[in-house]
Amino acid sequence: MEMASEIFAIFRRWNTKLLRQPIFLFFSLIQPLVWFLLFTQAFSSIGNIPIPGTIPTPGAESALEFYTGAKSYITFFTAAVIIQTIASSALQAGIGLVNDLDSGFMDKMRVAPISKSAILFGKLFSDAISTIIQVAIILLIGLALGVNIASGILGVLMIMAIAATFGIAWSGISLFVALTTKSSQTTLSVGLLTTFPLLFLSASVMPIQLLPSWVQQVAKVNPFTYIAQAFQNLIIKGFVWDSIGYAFIAILIIGIISLGASILVFRKKIS
Repeated sequence: MEMASEIFAIFRRWNTKLLRQPIFLFFSLIQPLVWFLLFTQAFSSIGNIPIPGTIPTPGAESALEFYTGAKSYITFFTAAVIIQTIASSALQAGIGLVNDLDSGFMDKMRVAPISKSAILFGKLFSDAISTIIQVAIILLIGLALGVNIASGILGVLMIMAIAATFGIAWSGISLFVALTTKSSQTTLSVGLLTTFPLLFLSASVMPIQLLPSWVQQVAKVNPFTYIAQAFQNLIIKGFVWDSIGYAFIAILIIGIISLGASILVFRKKIS
């Protein structure tokens, strides 16, 4: 209970700090809309790619629908927008920690009678709430643009659960970089360098069957692929438990490695 109260205190501090920065809150919430409008227009013709080397099945009018079941690219691309938003939010965990190190806040935490792990988890849970709000906005924008969520309300809750846990696990990478380098610029650079290649070398932006053969091999070991396929199935088909299970396995592996390394480095830094 003491640990929980400490985590909640740090959690409340970060939420209060976020609310006092309305301009940052505005841009973090408007980002999904920009992604939807920009990329779905740029890649909308993907939905018109003919089915290669096969006779179209009844009702399938394009390769996109043949391989994924999605009638429009906006429906398919919703998963990519969610993943990109989660990854971008995860960067803020490391950058926020660097700011605390620079401001001297961590010096106060060093002598405070509080669990050192609570400092990290309070920040991570605060970011998870922000992620859930952003995902909710993405889904509302998607509904306004004609995206139908096949799995219904329960599917939306499952999308939220996957998004929150993936956000916490992925935040561990930015935390580790931030604690190791103590540089917000390096943390941002590493985050961007990992996020966009992984996004485009996965099944997030394009059905895996339509990717070049070497990209397909990369996509099969890319964790973004399994997260994207879980989202895509929940939106397009409904509950496909195999894909949901693979997504949580990927999240678990990422979390054990990234958060474990971050906690070890953090304890050394403030001990």
